[in-house]
Amino acid sequence: MTEIPAPPTPLQPLALSLLALARIRIAYAERSGTPLPIVFIHPNRTSNRVWDFVVSASHLPNRMLMPALRGHGDTDWPATGYRLEDHRDDLIAFIDAMCERPVILVGQATGATLALMIASRIPERVRAVVAAQPAIGIASAVNSLVRDQVLAQQHLASRAAAQAALPFAERWRPEVVAHTLDHMLAPSSTGGFTWRYHGPGVCDTEAELMRDLAGEITWRGPTLVFGGAASTVLPVQMAARVAARLPGAQLASLAEANHRLSQDNPEGFAALLDRFVESLDH
Repeated sequence: MTEIPAPPTPLQPLALSLLALARIRIAYAERSGTPLPIVFIHPNRTSNRVWDFVVSASHLPNRMLMPALRGHGDTDWPATGYRLEDHRDDLIAFIDAMCERPVILVGQATGATLALMIASRIPERVRAVVAAQPAIGIASAVNSLVRDQVLAQQHLASRAAAQAALPFAERWRPEVVAHTLDHMLAPSSTGGFTWRYHGPGVCDTEAELMRDLAGEITWRGPTLVFGGAASTVLPVQMAARVAARLPGAQLASLAEANHRLSQDNPEGFAALLDRFVESLDH
């Protein structure tokens, strides 16, 4: 008898706020919960709301925070300052302002790289790291592809055109596609739509991912590293190489996932996250 999969978990309501820091204003979403907060760091050229389905599918009781990187969504869009260190320092200031005790960092793609950089810079403030599809030392061809896509998609004639331009969306459920467009599109002053991210800044950050960073990632705490089992962007070997640099890191793989793991398979992502966090000695 064929097993019928359970329906997706309904999205939980999140509190939306704007935090004014000395260097930047950061927009964030929050789900209240118990201490040992979890801070989710989204990929480049996406939205902090890519985590909504993972948060809803998670059974963890922890407080969860989802900040938007500079140049994304309602966070400030400065004209310059899109190096990895700029994002890292923004997020450290956010953690210092929002969290009184150590945090668990969960990052995806660029967000995973930033999570490892943050943990290396302030290890005393970090309990553990989940690095999903870490982007470290990416090939120049990947960087060029992203730059070309960003430059070609500054204006979108319709919501349908935006959906067609979304990378990897063919794998997502319809409600995930709709949710992504709801939070990533803005009306254009000339008609149609534009993406809610700063195109030049996104390109600058993407170029940064070609750096090796071997000497800058020195985190030695509990870590879970995993990639998408069907990734066409970052090979599974990259996750293995990153895990090999981190003493005691656990290496896993997310089934039914390409590159946008939290949207490809949010329930599977949440299950990996839940098991790892529950295994920690709080």
